[in-house]
Amino acid sequence: MAKTKSFGTAVTVGGTAITGMNSISFSGGDVPTFDITTHDSTAKEFVSGLVDFGTFEIGGLVNHDDAGQDALRSGTGTTVAFVVTLPNTETISFSAIIGVLNEDIPLEGAVGFSVSCKLTGAKTYSA
Repeated sequence: MAKTKSFGTAVTVGGTAITGMNSISFSGGDVPTFDITTHDSTAKEFVSGLVDFGTFEIGGLVNHDDAGQDALRSGTGTTVAFVVTLPNTETISFSAIIGVLNEDIPLEGAVGFSVSCKLTGAKTYSA
């Protein structure tokens, strides 16, 4: 991927655009390791397990008229295709299980939302 700014990034869930986002991140990825050391080993030995691509988190300002936010709200527990399109048109495609969409209603300020989705399978990058 080429270096690019983040402002203007777009996200679709099941082909439907999500608006009002102000926070997009991937986190919690991991490659587990397993100890395969035996009495014949001269030092600790390990093998890697399957890659866990972690979670995809998005947040923003609530808009109950937005079809993308509604897809997140109504899709809790389902596996859906996501596409993140960066301003330079590069994309990150993946499937994820939609978590519960949380809404934050502060005393002062805008009503916000956040949702964490568990990636299932690998991410695909394209230019």
